[in-house]
Amino acid sequence: MTNRHNVEKRMLERAAVREFIRLYNGRHRVKLRLLYQHDRPDAILQDSRGTKIGLEITHLFYDAAEAKALLGRPDNGASGPASPLSLAHLIAQLNALIKRKESKKQSYDPSYPISLLIRNASPTFRLSEIWAAREHIRKPNDQFMDTWFLTRDGTPDWKLINLDDLSH
Repeated sequence: MTNRHNVEKRMLERAAVREFIRLYNGRHRVKLRLLYQHDRPDAILQDSRGTKIGLEITHLFYDAAEAKALLGRPDNGASGPASPLSLAHLIAQLNALIKRKESKKQSYDPSYPISLLIRNASPTFRLSEIWAAREHIRKPNDQFMDTWFLTRDGTPDWKLINLDDLSH
């Protein structure tokens, strides 16, 4: 990874963890704070009882072209998706992220529990549309303490959902 890519990745992760902590603390009695950013997992948090929690952070994009466009990178002449936008495609991307992160987590330091945060960076579909298709979302296994989904629903405000609460 280039240094520019690392800096960009850290900035995206920091923005995601800040929003996560703000929303989490707004609804839980035990508060979280960011101790530091890390590599594996991406962030180390501490709750108000002094317990450390790792947070692996990933970003969901509809596809590589959307990611490049949203990150301000040239797309080498591509003019958008070749086929109509599909919620099923975004859900498949989400499921692939969950699966990939679950297998990656096995190489992490097990000295504290680790949660997964998936930030939906794609403006293509809203929370209400994604949630309506929740039966197609892969239920996370027990690799992570929690699997959080940070997304918007047609407004600038972020919403936080625990994917472990999915009931199929």
